[in-house]
Amino acid sequence: MTDRETRLAELLDKQALTELVYRYARAVDRKDLDRLGRLYHPDAHHDHGGLFAGTPQEFVDWLKASMGDVETQHLIANALFVVEGERARGEIYTVNFHHMPGQASNYIAGGRYLDDYVRHEGRWLFARRLRVIDWSEERPAQAGGTAALILRGKALPEDAAQALEPFFRD
Repeated sequence: MTDRETRLAELLDKQALTELVYRYARAVDRKDLDRLGRLYHPDAHHDHGGLFAGTPQEFVDWLKASMGDVETQHLIANALFVVEGERARGEIYTVNFHHMPGQASNYIAGGRYLDDYVRHEGRWLFARRLRVIDWSEERPAQAGGTAALILRGKALPEDAAQALEPFFRD
């Protein structure tokens, strides 16, 4: 490969890794947890920084049991990747909002995911994911009246994004 072809291949890998972390956020926020599990290598490990540590299926089961009516939004900020052949590493900055209806407060956190990735059957997947919180706060929960008439997001398949599902193949 020429130097240009090598750099182009690395850019394509980094784009695929970026989409992988975006798909993670979307799967959690839309509660599409079966799809979330397919973003991990079968031998992967997820460590949610003291709240949970285990296999991808155990992580999915933990989320199913703990999310309930919690509404989340995971925003991805800086995403840096190092690609080394069939493996890669990444540091992903996030801000996560957790709206908890019926509770006295909502939870907001800024942090990072420290990731290891592996290319498996032509796709980049999580091999190891570690959640690190840099800051967090709880705010009093108040119903927002400004957006009361705007269409609300929901878990799939009830969400308006369901029409886009053919474009979000695993």
